[in-house]
Order: sequence, then structure tokens, then C-alpha cells
Amino acid sequence: MKIRQIVFFLVWSGFILYAWMVAPNGNDGYLNQLIRMNEPDPLLFTVFSLLGLFPITFMILLLSHDNSRLPAWPFAAGSFVLGAFALLPFFFLSTAEKKRSDRIPNILKKVLNAVYFHVLLMIGTAILIIYGLLQGDFTFYAQAFQNSQFVHVMTIDLFVLTGLSIFTLHWDQQKTGVQNKSFLWGILPVIGVMVYLLQNKEQRRSKIEG
Repeated sequence: MKIRQIVFFLVWSGFILYAWMVAPNGNDGYLNQLIRMNEPDPLLFTVFSLLGLFPITFMILLLSHDNSRLPAWPFAAGSFVLGAFALLPFFFLSTAEKKRSDRIPNILKKVLNAVYFHVLLMIGTAILIIYGLLQGDFTFYAQAFQNSQFVHVMTIDLFVLTGLSIFTLHWDQQKTGVQNKSFLWGILPVIGVMVYLLQNKEQRRSKIEG
């Protein structure tokens, strides 16, 4: 087992134990408030929405090279519901070695890697984050983080996904031969991934479509 696989297994296991044993037990109806759009706090809405946008970025990155023995698409799809809990197992179960041709049809890869799609996602995410930062109540969010298991785990999930996006961008660079430090853009949730994709679109396209 590679060091990468051990590290990701420990992170995944630690995240599960933390959510189960350390996170607060309270659930003050925040999820129901978000689902029903019953005037949720803007910052809470922003974080929740980012967890819905992050899986799209992983679908773009992982499905562009879904050619290992273990398929990536079930983990990417599962992240829409379970976030990092669903994604992390892929990184310690997969050897990341090419074992077959790509599973994903070229037309889907072209849609996922379309420049207009990346630009729209970047602009939409930027508007969402600005809205949350300017209109959100940080005191309210801090109290929710301390008292609600849902908000607590959701917030940590956002940080885990951000760290995972940095690694996935670095992994994408190795696959596509991008020779720079642009994987560090991953520190910006969703937006950074889009910047990386736009910055390296030509080099990635030649590898993905080739």
C-alpha cells in the first residue's frame, strides 16, 4: 500500500470518527431550513451551496481520466450527497495506474471541460461567496457550528474538500503534463479549480481528447 493510500485512509477514518464522536449532537433544524429555503442565513446558505458545487469540480477532474481499474464516477456522484466521505475512499482504493481505456464518452468529457461551463461556474461561485460574506451573520454561524452536528460537519467537509481539490489538481497535472504550480489555486473553493482549468485548458485538451 502506498503512502498516499495510507494517508487518505487515515483522513477518511479520522473524519468519520470525528463526525461520530466529537461533533456536537444538536440538530436545530438548519438542514430543513436550507432545503425549504426558509430564509436561511446567507453564510450558511453559501457553505451549503459550495458543497453542492464542489462535486462538479471533482467530476470534471476525475472523469477526464477515468481509466484506472476502479471507476471514479460512483465516488464523484456520491459526493453530491456525502461530500468528502464519498470521495476519499477513491483515493485510497485506487492505484491511479492506467488499466483500461477511458470509461467516459468523449461528448461528456467535452461538456465537462468546456470553457463556457468553467467560466459560468466560476462567476456563479464568486457571486455566491460574495453574497455569503457580505450578507451573512458570522456570529450566528459560529453558534450554529458549536451547537449543530450538521453545520459542524458541513463546515469541516468544506475544508476537507478544499484540501482534496489541491491534491486532485496536482494529480491532474501529472496526468496532463502541466508543468507549473497552478495546483495551488485549489486553495480557493471551486473558483481556484476553475482558474486552474482555464489557465491550462490547451495543455489539458490535448491530453484529454488525444
